[in-house]
Amino acid sequence: MGVVRMRECFSELLVKAIAGDHDAIEEILKIYAPLIDHHSKILGYIDEDCRQYILMRIAISISKFII
Repeated sequence: MGVVRMRECFSELLVKAIAGDHDAIEEILKIYAPLIDHHSKILGYIDEDCRQYILMRIAISISKFII
């Protein structure tokens, strides 16, 4: 899949997520899971409370995005 097609797929996914599609939001969170996990680490270990907070803030914030 080319970069342009991947960008189009992500854009479609984001539009659905902004509209409130829970499956789309979940898919976006899966895409960004490694980055979320990286930023959830404290002393080298994933802090689940921190991870859950980040996931929650992203899920809530997606609905406020403007494309």
